Amino acid sequence: MSLATYSSEMKLKTGLRDLRCAEYNFAKIAGVVSKSRLAQGLSDDPLVHKEFEPHDAEALLNVLTEMQELQNSIDVPIDWSRVDKIAVALTMRRIVKIESELNLEPNQHLRSATEIAVEQVNSGQDFQE
Repeated sequence: MSLATYSSEMKLKTGLRDLRCAEYNFAKIAGVVSKSRLAQGLSDDPLVHKEFEPHDAEALLNVLTEMQELQNSIDVPIDWSRVDKIAVALTMRRIVKIESELNLEPNQHLRSATEIAVEQVNSGQDFQE
């Protein structure tokens, strides 16, 4: 038995493959389910496969979409093993998005910090302390 074409699990599997992101790294970046639970959900083996709970599937797909948006904003393939840098960049981008959705006045310090976080992902350099 293989995963259903339009299932959340197949969308995740396809999206991760397109991003060239290992399931292990995705589990750490998303922080929604454990690495082993993610592997169960994405397994093609009917003896191992277990569908995600709807709220977990939604959260995982949201993170995948954010990762795709981050990749689309950067000129080079992202090294998804840099999970800490990526998690910071995604979090900063979420905050800016929420700020915009709430029609708050843009915070230039926040925007600058977000740009730096994304540049760190793009360049592969470590954050300056």
